[in-house]
Amino acid sequence: MKKELKNNSGYTLVELILVIAIILIMSGGAMLTVSAIRSSQATSSMQKFDDEIATLEMKTKSFSVGQAIKIVQNGANYEIYYGTCTDNDVSTFTADSAEADSILERVSIYYSDSYDADAVSTPLTSAVILVRKSDGEILSGYGEYKFCKYNTTSSVGRVTLNRYTGGHTYGKN
Repeated sequence: MKKELKNNSGYTLVELILVIAIILIMSGGAMLTVSAIRSSQATSSMQKFDDEIATLEMKTKSFSVGQAIKIVQNGANYEIYYGTCTDNDVSTFTADSAEADSILERVSIYYSDSYDADAVSTPLTSAVILVRKSDGEILSGYGEYKFCKYNTTSSVGRVTLNRYTGGHTYGKN
């Protein structure tokens, strides 16, 4: 009589556990990478916004009265338009171009004119920043802008616009 041998061609429990552990480790690494990329995007947007404020100040000093920028939320991005306001009235903002001059990508921005963006619970949807030519005072859009990773309240930094001096600073929390 012949003995029949079992055909054990399946996976063992140890092999299955090892594969699951490797998948979990790789998933954890991917999550950390995505988080770092989102932080980097928000930080880059904050620096770009600060650069746009500096450009606005230069345009205000160099060109005619009423230079302004408008920030408009468009999905996950914010579009920045350069333009002018008549008689220092932000409701008369007219963009220089139909296309955005700059785009802040994958970021959430919280704004407060009381210099405390932590007190604000809704993201910025639209704002006009207007600088007076004679003394550099910010007539509209002064305050604090808190930059966060997209769809979170996890702050990566802030840009503060001083109403009276027109100065702006940015940095971590």
